[in-house]
Amino acid sequence: MKASLIVSGLLVVIFVVTVSSQNSLENDEGSQSCRRKIQKNCTSSTKSCGRLGKANICTSFENDCQRQMNNCGSAASTKFYRKVHSNLCRGLPKNTPRPCGSGSKSVTNKSIE
Repeated sequence: MKASLIVSGLLVVIFVVTVSSQNSLENDEGSQSCRRKIQKNCTSSTKSCGRLGKANICTSFENDCQRQMNNCGSAASTKFYRKVHSNLCRGLPKNTPRPCGSGSKSVTNKSIE
């Protein structure tokens, strides 16, 4: 009885490890396929602004191909940048998530007289 429980437990563990590694391989292959497709078909050379889902987080990308490639991440990655108006990324450093529109505000130091 005890031996059969141990064997059953080991079989469950082996099954779970096999299924999870298979899913991981499929996700990696899907990501690579996505990247190859974008590299083949994308010709954007203008800057692109991407908003992280519905959050108020934006990232400035070198071009729209980079934004699309960023979205090819594995299924474990939940980051998906949708294209938004470039004003939301004005003044933001490239490839650095920041609050949307935060780069366009200038800070001035006024001395107190």
